[in-house]
Parts: sequence; C-alpha cells; structure tokens
Amino acid sequence: MKTINYYLLKALYGVSILAMFLLAYSCSQETVLDPAQNGAENLNARAAKGKKARPIKATLFNFADPNQTEGDLLFCAPGFPLTRNILGGNISHLGKLQQGAEFNETDMEPIVGSFGVPTKCTPTNVNLSSLETEYTVYYIAANGDRFVTKEYVTIDFNLDEFPDYSVGTFTNTLDGNGDPMPIVIVSGTGRFEGATGQLYFVGATFGPEGTTWELVGEIIY
Repeated sequence: MKTINYYLLKALYGVSILAMFLLAYSCSQETVLDPAQNGAENLNARAAKGKKARPIKATLFNFADPNQTEGDLLFCAPGFPLTRNILGGNISHLGKLQQGAEFNETDMEPIVGSFGVPTKCTPTNVNLSSLETEYTVYYIAANGDRFVTKEYVTIDFNLDEFPDYSVGTFTNTLDGNGDPMPIVIVSGTGRFEGATGQLYFVGATFGPEGTTWELVGEIIY
C-alpha cells in the first residue's frame, strides 16, 4: 500500500518540473525581448525579416483633375503649367486602382482615389521642349491601402510635328552619370506600411488620345 509520503513526494516532483519549465521559458523570452530596449530592436529585426522583394508591374493612365483651379497648378514658366492628375489603371499587389475623385488642397493629399501631384519643374532649354519634373504620386487600392512614390520625370515634347505641346513622351530623369533615376516608394499604409521599392517608366506617351504608360520594378514589403 502506497503511503501519504509517496504521493506527497510525487506531487513535489511534478511541481519542481513545472517550475523548471517556466524558468526556461522565461529566460528564452528575455533573449527575444530585451527589457532594457522594450524589445523594440528585436521586434524590428523580426519584422524586417518578414519583408521580401517582389516584382511589380503597372499599366496606367491619367488626365488633368477638372476640380483644380489656377492656384493649384505648378507653373514651369509664365503661362506654362503642370496639372495635378487623376490616376487610374492596374498595378500588381494593389489591383485596380481607386481612381482619383477628391483632393484635399490644405493637406495636399487625396481624400478619395489616386493622384499624381507635380512638386517641381525645371525647363532644360529656352523653347521648353524638355522639362525635368518631380511628382508625388499616390497609388490607392480599392480597399484604401496605398503606397506613395517620389518620381523624377523628364518630359519631352514633339514640337516639330505638334508645336502646341500636345504630344510627347516622358521617362525617368537621368542622374549625373547618365543613369535613369528610379521612381522610389517612400511610404505606405495597410499591407504596404513600411514598403520600399524602385520602378521605371516603359512606353510613356501623351497626346490627344490620352496619357498612358507602364511601370516595371520591384516592391519590398
């Protein structure tokens, strides 16, 4: 017959094993989340590991926002403005873009939909046949997730055939070494929070029939 001491010793043995397990778990947690740093560095490292580079491609179009006033335009030269543009099309990872519908002039951000906003314009010659420009572009998905890019764009007008500046092409502006400056992803929200990436224009043209282009590159999120 087993005595009370036998059962007592068995219970104490079980408690000691449990205590050792809890101590080991506690120590392992401390190595993951350093209390002195509130675990921030380790959490950031783990989050960074979860990101990966993915190819990205887009087929896009735009047209001037009909709701802007003269005060909303960016003038490259007297009488020569760049417009804020409503953006539409499809882009991988975002899907069909939410087309621009409403823009906040005070905060200079979209309220609804995708927009391209000119922020800088420098003519490269006296007849304005070529412009070096910069745009902030908001690519917004149907569910509201977005990423925002900084785009360095050189616009070339075909003045020989169309002296009214209605037809031309645009490409990535070249840097001091003659290399195209990539479109860079500078911020994001939703699934694209913390996203980065680089993209390049392909077949970018504008004319009476509209403005169309493709983008290729990679996004990291």
